[in-house]
Amino acid sequence: MFWYVKFTWFANLIAFVLGLFLYKRFPREIKIVYYFVVLGAIAEVCNKIVIHFILRNSMPVGHIYYTLAIVILGKYYIQILKGFIKPIWVIATLSAFVLYSVINIAFIQGLLQYPSITATLGSLILFLFSIAFFIKVMVEAKIEKLSANPNIWINTAVLLYYTVNIFHHSLFNLRFKASIEVVYFAANSFSLWNQLFYVLIIIGFIQAVKERPVSLRNK
Repeated sequence: MFWYVKFTWFANLIAFVLGLFLYKRFPREIKIVYYFVVLGAIAEVCNKIVIHFILRNSMPVGHIYYTLAIVILGKYYIQILKGFIKPIWVIATLSAFVLYSVINIAFIQGLLQYPSITATLGSLILFLFSIAFFIKVMVEAKIEKLSANPNIWINTAVLLYYTVNIFHHSLFNLRFKASIEVVYFAANSFSLWNQLFYVLIIIGFIQAVKERPVSLRNK
């Protein structure tokens, strides 16, 4: 594999440290995104611990991470979709997802199996939420400068990353039936998308503490 696959966690680390220093200056919805970044950092550490000292299988961490990640980002979308989609619909969607996650662990894909179904469903949910936010932006036309709005950067990160994730997770098992080259290519590609995801979040964090755009001043 290419060297950068081993450093997939690096962009997450930068986002974690940057957010730690800027947290108090973040608006409410960006703080929620930072919780997601913290979750990613914790999951990375737990992965290392579980693999090296407990099970040599990080799938239990994956099950927990994918569920919590969708819930946290779902809470973020409750905030930024206000006035466009009623919160009850987002909450209902997240509740159904959590329920399925529990059922998946108990009866379908156990803790030691890759949670491809849960991850695919979660990615699809975030994909739809991100599309809904961009529709809201276009319909309301309240943001004067898109590049200055942190939610534009973060939502773009979510849209790109979880669109790729839909295919990455749904085709996960098929890759291992293909050649080793396919497996390596998928791992390398996913690593690059993961790093781009956190780079866009980092830009969103930086924009969040600059002069706040008109759409955020009254919050």
